[in-house]
Amino acid sequence: MHGMAKILSLGLLLVTLLISCSTAEDGRYRDTEMLERPPTVAVDRKAGESPQIDDSVIPRKKYKSGLGDDVYMTESTPAKLRIKQPIDDAWYTLDLALKQSEIKITDHERDKGFYYVSYNPGAFFGNMTGFFEKQNDEQNGAIYLLTVKEDGAETEITATIANATEQSSAGKNGAHKASEEGAEDLLQQLYKTLRDDLKEE
Repeated sequence: MHGMAKILSLGLLLVTLLISCSTAEDGRYRDTEMLERPPTVAVDRKAGESPQIDDSVIPRKKYKSGLGDDVYMTESTPAKLRIKQPIDDAWYTLDLALKQSEIKITDHERDKGFYYVSYNPGAFFGNMTGFFEKQNDEQNGAIYLLTVKEDGAETEITATIANATEQSSAGKNGAHKASEEGAEDLLQQLYKTLRDDLKEE
């Protein structure tokens, strides 16, 4: 009986001790001000020196809705399309724009900077006739030559009527005759796609 009372009093003492510990005020765990403050980093920089920014880990912006101001049309005659990219990047960008505009590439010569495309201006008008013409664009389009040329830090693109040999490659179905207006319309179509709609694949 004596041993039982000893165990009970020891248990009671232990419970009392636990309760008193749980209600004790400890400022270390209640003050979170230090946790919310960012650490101070010592910077060893001489007076007048500008801060160095490491941009090697900043990802390059991918174009998800066009190039915006990085593409523009010149006011010259004939108009020229200019992309603010070096020629290798601009070649890839133009290729994307042609595919996304559903303009058929009939041939290309990368070393000369040439893209031959089949284009029918009427196929891009917002009416039902244009819709059906677009479906047959590969058969009906005239052939135009896009010339891609480096100009400093930018790339210049011009559109002209392709030569008779290229036109004949359109075959008997090449119903639409190539024209200067068609060449300008082609550049305008590409400009709109590049500026507003280009998406990274």
